[in-house]
Amino acid sequence: MHHNSLPAARTPFIRLLVPLLAGIVGQEMLHPPTGLYLLPALAGIVLWGLCAKRGTIETQYRKRPLFGWGLFLLVFSLGAFLHAMTHRSQPLPQGFYPVAVAHIDQKATEKSNAYYCPATLTALADTTGRTMAYHERVALYFEKSLYARRLTYGDRVAFEFQPRTIETSSNPGDFDFATYMRHQGITRSQYLTDSQWRRLGHTPRSAFWDWATTRQSQFANQIDTCRLSSTSTALLKALLLGDRQAFPTELQQSFSAAGLSHILAVSGLHMGVMATLVYLLLLPLAGSEAGRRLRPLLTLFVLWVYGCLTGLSPSTARACIMASFLLTADFLGRRNSSLNTLFAAAFFLLLYDTDLLFDVGFQMSFAAVAAILLFYRQLHFGQNSPYRIIRWVSSCVAVSIAAQIGALPIAVYYFHTLPLLFLVGNLVVLPLLPVIFGSGLLLLLLTSLHLPYGWIADATDLMLRFVEWLSLGIARLPGSHIEGIWLAPRYLFLYFGTAILGYIAIRNRSKKMLWLTLIFGIAFLVSDLSTYRPPRPEAVVYDDRQITVVELNDREGCYLLLPDTLSPQQPLVGEAHRQQAGYRDYALLQPGSTPVEKESLFIAYPFAQFHTKRLLLLDGQDWHRVSNDRRLAIDHAIVDRRFTGSIADVMRLFDVRHFIIGANVHPSRARRLIKECFEQGIPCHDVRSQGAWIYSPAP
Repeated sequence: MHHNSLPAARTPFIRLLVPLLAGIVGQEMLHPPTGLYLLPALAGIVLWGLCAKRGTIETQYRKRPLFGWGLFLLVFSLGAFLHAMTHRSQPLPQGFYPVAVAHIDQKATEKSNAYYCPATLTALADTTGRTMAYHERVALYFEKSLYARRLTYGDRVAFEFQPRTIETSSNPGDFDFATYMRHQGITRSQYLTDSQWRRLGHTPRSAFWDWATTRQSQFANQIDTCRLSSTSTALLKALLLGDRQAFPTELQQSFSAAGLSHILAVSGLHMGVMATLVYLLLLPLAGSEAGRRLRPLLTLFVLWVYGCLTGLSPSTARACIMASFLLTADFLGRRNSSLNTLFAAAFFLLLYDTDLLFDVGFQMSFAAVAAILLFYRQLHFGQNSPYRIIRWVSSCVAVSIAAQIGALPIAVYYFHTLPLLFLVGNLVVLPLLPVIFGSGLLLLLLTSLHLPYGWIADATDLMLRFVEWLSLGIARLPGSHIEGIWLAPRYLFLYFGTAILGYIAIRNRSKKMLWLTLIFGIAFLVSDLSTYRPPRPEAVVYDDRQITVVELNDREGCYLLLPDTLSPQQPLVGEAHRQQAGYRDYALLQPGSTPVEKESLFIAYPFAQFHTKRLLLLDGQDWHRVSNDRRLAIDHAIVDRRFTGSIADVMRLFDVRHFIIGANVHPSRARRLIKECFEQGIPCHDVRSQGAWIYSPAP
């Protein structure tokens, strides 16, 4: 007799979670009118009405599917409705309101050129000083100054209200920053110089969150004074407080390549360590019946306080909710399913904020924990060994592999790096993490009590340096990781669909389910291969406000035309698009570069012939002094900000059929050039306003 691997009696919340997910995803992809949300809900009510009719026991038993489908439709409508309400835009009030008042929702985070603070607008003011209540979340970027650096949760600021809509990048392959911010409830942003804003005072909307953020800042300042090395200080802040502002980017990349990036975000691993430490400290309470019942409640209280101190990220909130179910069951003396608590945590979090579904931390956290709960026992091969060391190593290996089964595909999809030696680092770091955690908490306690802490600081610094050395060493090993992997969303569907079906088949020992899994995988791969199209040759002028980049790529290679003779200090725009197309390397052609001649490509800067099209990059040379015996036909002329001439100067030398105005050309000058093109009847493309220009020759 086969048993269902996920029986409804043990995991009832999955019946609520699945339709809620379906409703949120459906609303995100289709954006149906608001009235359509009522149709599934009405259908669900009708099905429930049919179930409510009295009848014999056998009749009522046969009506069970009607109740299930009715519940599915109702929760589906609820998910779609909540997600639609989350993104409902509030119209601006009529009138002229040049000043806005905002509540700072998060302490200032340092970016490359500004301090970033998400804020909530609370009021708008007109020229007479009359204010009007208004609610909208915005992204505020403050000019770098000591004044802006001190902004924290609860501060109220007034500023000149001139927000701009966050636009989706027009460059192919770029990260969709606008959608990312929209899922945080932010659609507009504004940059403020010191003269455009002033602080009104400190009036937090939540006294508890104000206390939590203040304590977090105090603990961070304490760690700064503990005489640790700079990298150890940043690492300890990330481990204990979830504060990664000062964490070096290079070191973060090495942790990712070594498969250790999960320890940098406060998650279930950290909450488990904290719960274990608290449970051990409360061991004296186990001597009495009242103490044994009080012990899980005190542990739960400490976990929630610690979670709030670290910012209550999605992974932390998930761990706290799961701990609430499990420890409450322990308090009441009841049994509980860990998998059901996971589904319950996801359900309640998504009810609170549907946008969490699109948060990478939420996705990785739940996928990793679900995989651990499903696959840990099957992977724990040494659980029956008489030797404790074998059981311990087997347990660490099982947890690490199971977590990677769930989270690795998502991490590769978002971060494009596949760590191959993740098991090596985790086997060493996971046992060391509770010791680092304990020593870090002891260090904070000693500094708070003004007691000598040199010995514990040295020990903590030594362990943190070892973790840093280990991550760098693994990342630098040949073959330790693979970079530049780009997964399409359909491959995640294939992976998780096959994994779930395969798990059910193995768990139930069902040959039919195993055949279904194989048929599903083969059908998907056949469909994918039959619709595969190799990357087509492309000419791209990217939307970059700093420099004009012209990319020409085909099977001959990838070539970038750059009007600047200086070597770029960072990767040029379009790196993601080139990686997706399989171009790991490219040739940079600048003034004075050697011409390139291929079968379908010829480049002699600033001229290029790409298949049948002739291109010209108009840079800073004196084009008005150039003379030709006859006008050369040019299909596309790209205007860089260094070009100081006019359209007439270019047309005197070349017969240009189409102008492309680079995004780094000043808007006022771009308008003049567009006007000249219009007067001469020549089509033009303004990259700044119309997005990246892409040309793909006919096959």
